[in-house]
Amino acid sequence: MRVLFLSDPLFTKYEHEMLARLAIGLADEGIGIAWSVPESLADRISNSLLLPIIAHQGPRLGLTVKQRARNLCERVEEKTGGLPDIVHLFGGSAARLAAEVVRLSNAVPAFELWRPHLEAATRASINHALGPPSAQTGEGPGRTAVLTVPTEPIRQRVVDLFPEAEVRRIRWGVHARDESNGTEPDTTCMLLIGPGRDTRAWLAAFRAAVRVLKDKDRFFLFADAGVTHRLKAWKYARAAGVLDRLSLIDETALSRDLLLGVDMLLYSDARGESRSVLIQAMASGVAVIAAADPLADSLIDGKTARLVADTTESQWGEAIEHIASDPAMHRRLVASALEYAKQEHRATRQIISLIDCYERVAGDPIRIGPDSPSVFGQSGG
Repeated sequence: MRVLFLSDPLFTKYEHEMLARLAIGLADEGIGIAWSVPESLADRISNSLLLPIIAHQGPRLGLTVKQRARNLCERVEEKTGGLPDIVHLFGGSAARLAAEVVRLSNAVPAFELWRPHLEAATRASINHALGPPSAQTGEGPGRTAVLTVPTEPIRQRVVDLFPEAEVRRIRWGVHARDESNGTEPDTTCMLLIGPGRDTRAWLAAFRAAVRVLKDKDRFFLFADAGVTHRLKAWKYARAAGVLDRLSLIDETALSRDLLLGVDMLLYSDARGESRSVLIQAMASGVAVIAAADPLADSLIDGKTARLVADTTESQWGEAIEHIASDPAMHRRLVASALEYAKQEHRATRQIISLIDCYERVAGDPIRIGPDSPSVFGQSGG
């Protein structure tokens, strides 16, 4: 079986590590896997993976979606020896391209619905690739659209909107460390991440963290440079006299190595989006303080994170102080979140669940080549 991952710029930027783990895991189970990423990110991804990484062209004048899809199919066939059996899209902005690739390859379309408001683009893509729902009822199981979702609240929404599709909740997975670090650090580092689309919430979190820095000499704050400059938030640190303990980091969501060196992760955007960085923080022994989000079922107040219900500066300050001033509480939260990540978000479980999903919609067990025996379930997966 051949599978093509197709990721758009946003998903590739923030979730390339997870996709790399998935691709390697599927390859280990005998699946022919290729991953198509935007041209602008192809070099960054391909330099670190021993997998077929195939650049797809972005929209440009004089180049139609159909031509882009034909070019991609030619590249895939050249790299892998054939067209894909399943095209799995990650990211809504590449939905039209994915639909054309599905039409050209006669593949099963699969879509990761990782945030709200992807439903319309997904419906349009399915209809273009397979026809509207009434026309899909006569199709065999090999042409049923697959919708994978990371959380139960999103699954409930999607099942109602796509009754004809195969909907699977597949929790995102991470690698968890063995145990939390019980030693007391000499300093405490906070990392504020997120796109800052909710400017009020992001600024409230930033100002609250600055206030903590002003009151506590051994506290430090790392924040996204782009958002900080865009919102001119640095002026609050300057006014508080703590600019020397504020570090601005480019694209903090990509700095997973930095994540391992901080004590608290602050996340202010509550828009129903799944972000593996939050789960990775839990799995890495980092205390998460986040805006409450009913669609993010991994954020459980007091168990996996300290949640801020009303994202005001005072509530953010209270949440940070609650963790900062009580080391025992900090340790309990970190240990509880680490255990949750181990139980609910194992990388191997995500791989196994995805293989099971592919097997069901493809109609046959996963095989290495057309004449090879089934390898599903034979290698610990």
